[in-house]
Amino acid sequence: MIICPNTHPDFPNDWILAKQSDHDDHAGYLSAQWASDEFWTPTDPRMLTLAVAMHDTGSATWEDHPPVSPQGIPWTFWTMPPEDHIELHRKGVAVAREVHPYVALLISMHTVGIHRDRMRVDTQKNRWHMPEHFSDKVNAFVSEQTELQERLIVEIEALRGKPFPREDLMNDYRIFQMLDILSTQFPCTGLQDREMEWAPDRQGNPKMIAITRAGEWEMRIAPYPFTGDRFDCPLPGRRIPKQVFKNNEEYHAAYYAAHPVTLPYALVR
Repeated sequence: MIICPNTHPDFPNDWILAKQSDHDDHAGYLSAQWASDEFWTPTDPRMLTLAVAMHDTGSATWEDHPPVSPQGIPWTFWTMPPEDHIELHRKGVAVAREVHPYVALLISMHTVGIHRDRMRVDTQKNRWHMPEHFSDKVNAFVSEQTELQERLIVEIEALRGKPFPREDLMNDYRIFQMLDILSTQFPCTGLQDREMEWAPDRQGNPKMIAITRAGEWEMRIAPYPFTGDRFDCPLPGRRIPKQVFKNNEEYHAAYYAAHPVTLPYALVR
């Protein structure tokens, strides 16, 4: 769950919530419309788009009946206990394994990155990230996923009939993270400016992407990776009263009665 930091101008007294499972659809939409030849071409572009669009699948059932925090406000992905992410991630990887080992591999790498600072591909001071967490449960989960990734690579190499270079895989992962960050730059950061200096170019070398706010709902991206001069990419949300909830029941009553809101985001040249 995401609480958008920039309130909707029409509803200043409400929280605007965006579901993680809507965010991953949004990121997948960005991936599907990507039209630039300046960046790394993933090993399997179609499957990478599917992985990006599925990466928060494990959150979907949790978001059907999300709990309220002890402080009486909605849990978000960043405020909930790190140990609670584990089962959500594990479910998402399990679903992805039913689709394709490459999809599962990328999502597994993403889940490890959530707990390990995006596997350190992003070093900028203004990055949004979750601090690394080293509890026994999280460490065991990271080890479990790391071992799974090696098995998935073997499966992928068997399907490809040739080795899967690790640097190619890391560039695929970097493209995945670039799309995830581009999507979350809207609802999670309030359309703050940022740069991504590690996005892989056509040859896999680091390339800078600059994202700057260009309007109430628009962000400018350079180099521009879509067709035309404007790419509308709205995100569904819901609005609930901004209040302290006494318990889950009171929160759920507001959550299930929430009014839908369209957040009319766009990327411009």
